[in-house]
Amino acid sequence: MEDGGSDSSGSESDVIGSDEVWLGNNALSSSSDEDEGNENDGTPVNLREVFSFDWSEGSDFVPNQHDFRPNRSGTTRDWPCNDEARESAFFRAFIDEEVMSYIAEKTNRYNSWVSQHMDFISPFSRIRNWEATTVRELFVFLALMLIMPLCKKHVLQHYWRNDALISTPLFSKYMPRDRFLLLLSFLHFSDNENPNKEDRIWKVRGFVLDMIVYTGTNIDIPVVHKKDPIGMSGAIVKKMMADYLGRGHILYTDNWYTSPALCQFLHDNKTGSCGTVRANRKFMPKFNGNKTRVENPSSSDTPDSEEEARPHHERSRKRRKTELFIQNITMLNAYNLWLVKKNIDPSKKPKLREFVYNVAYQLLEDFGEPTTNIKGRRPNPMPDRIIDAYSRHYPVHTEMANGKKKPRDCYVCKHTTRRQKKRTRVVIICNECNIGLCIVGCFRDYHTLKNF
Repeated sequence: MEDGGSDSSGSESDVIGSDEVWLGNNALSSSSDEDEGNENDGTPVNLREVFSFDWSEGSDFVPNQHDFRPNRSGTTRDWPCNDEARESAFFRAFIDEEVMSYIAEKTNRYNSWVSQHMDFISPFSRIRNWEATTVRELFVFLALMLIMPLCKKHVLQHYWRNDALISTPLFSKYMPRDRFLLLLSFLHFSDNENPNKEDRIWKVRGFVLDMIVYTGTNIDIPVVHKKDPIGMSGAIVKKMMADYLGRGHILYTDNWYTSPALCQFLHDNKTGSCGTVRANRKFMPKFNGNKTRVENPSSSDTPDSEEEARPHHERSRKRRKTELFIQNITMLNAYNLWLVKKNIDPSKKPKLREFVYNVAYQLLEDFGEPTTNIKGRRPNPMPDRIIDAYSRHYPVHTEMANGKKKPRDCYVCKHTTRRQKKRTRVVIICNECNIGLCIVGCFRDYHTLKNF
């Protein structure tokens, strides 16, 4: 659906100036056959006569779900996953070998197209090192993409960095950095030789059911009378859901779309609704001011937004937004089906990120082949005494002998290269290194300096 910065139904002043509402072609009404003869003639009517919401305390509320009609919807008899299937099997039920073969073909073809249409390719360009990608390689590429949001870094190349402080060796184990960047540059879902410039999402059309791309105009959005309670956001929902109403689906929306008027429209059309909502929406009940704060409400299942769901470096790649959105939606669908098939108690269900982790791990297990072709700058290795200084190394007293602490020589004072060597007797040692150290200065220097 479309992302908008403001909504004509977002506040009382924007939508309805009085208790009268326009019921015209975009009116809030049922599309069922029995209502076709009751179409309003376009005259203003009293808003409170159209809606009579009876709000009550809802801690024990159970929604009345419509009967679901599975015609052309839901899983089929050919669904490949049984109750014992692993998480990756549910994900691959959506993105299977056939889909990945299609992507591999388009990606390889796009590389050929670029090579033919570029006037000059530098002798040092990675393009010259291109080798045709395969289904197995793309599954590994996808697994690494899935892992990135679980261990976010600010720079893409840092996933392959060997620095002990931020090292993530899994990435270089399964794919060289330059190969990953090359695949990311040429990843393609369409044929550039036959573009459809009139279709704004032609590059991913085969993977998207429908989408409205916001261009700052109302070309793709029905004109909404400013007194229509459903508003512009509701009009978008009506257009996108036109072919799916009356089947018992449940539509999930964020607070830009959700409103009592939209929920009523969907309910009248045998469609359930669920979503966050703004407290100042028209027809919302008056709250007593006591609000319950939900700590990290999104952390149990999904990120707060599509923006947060992506690694930092991907946010600057606007042309990848749609592909990443498809990936996220596919993962969420796989996760929900996995929960249903496993019949997991909702109070004990694993978090979405745990499901993603297992999918990525299993994809690497099934398709990954460790590589030794590790490129990039290799920093000087740091000793263990520095790497784990704050986790395992701390001062303790020496053992007792004849009722006294047995003294030792300070290792730093005796072996230092930064000042004059001397012998200093101490009764403090590092519990992990088992060497004597002056508690002031020497203990710190030994665990923070490579050359003390």
